[in-house]
Amino acid sequence: MSRQFAILGLGFFGITVAQELHRQHDEVLGVDLDESRVDHYADLFSHAIVGDITDEQVISQLSLSEYDAVVIDTDDNLEASMICTLLVREHEARQVWVKAHSGTHYRLLKRLGADHVVYPEYDIGIRVGESLHYHAMVDFIDLGNRQFVVEIQTTEQLETSFPTVGDLNRNNESLSVIAIKRDSELIRTPGSDIALKPRDSLVLLGELEELRSLGRHL
Repeated sequence: MSRQFAILGLGFFGITVAQELHRQHDEVLGVDLDESRVDHYADLFSHAIVGDITDEQVISQLSLSEYDAVVIDTDDNLEASMICTLLVREHEARQVWVKAHSGTHYRLLKRLGADHVVYPEYDIGIRVGESLHYHAMVDFIDLGNRQFVVEIQTTEQLETSFPTVGDLNRNNESLSVIAIKRDSELIRTPGSDIALKPRDSLVLLGELEELRSLGRHL
C-alpha cells in the first residue's frame, strides 16, 4: 500500500529521500523554486511544482495535512528552512522531517515544531569516530536514553575473553545478544551455550557504558 509524502526543497538530501520513496512506489510531491531542478527530477515525483516554500500562500495550497509526512531540505539556507518549518507546522502537517546544518539550527528546528531533525554531518561523524576507535564495530543504532543496538565483528581477543554467549552475558549484565550472523546463517536469540566463532557478527542491545566497556576486549 503506497503512502503519500511531500518533499519541500530539492537539495541532495531531499532528492535522495525522494528516490527511495519512488523506489518503494509511494506517491511523492516535490516542490522547489528552481524550475530547472524541478524539471530535471520530475520523473521521481507523482506531482512536481515550481514554488517558493517560504511563501505562506504556496504552502497553504499544498494540502499538507493529507500527506503522511513532509520532508524539508533547503540546502544551506537556514532562514528558509526555519520559515518553511514554521509554515508547514501551522498548516497541520502530520509529521515534519527537516535537515539541520548545525547544533544551533537543530535546536531552533525542534523549537519550531519539527518532529524529526536530521543532522547528517553530526550523525555520520559519530559513526565514523566510533568505528575508528572500536575497529571491530560494523554499525550501531541509537535508541535514545543511552541505549544502543550495535553490530560488532567477533575478534580472536573477544572469543578468548568470552567463549560462549553465556560468558558474554554473565560478564556484561546489561547487554543482550539479539542475534549472531554466521556466514549465511542468522541465529536469532542465541542460547547461552552457543560458542562464539571468529568472524561472527554479534548484534547486541545494551547501555552505552557497557558497550564501551566491551569494546576494550575487541
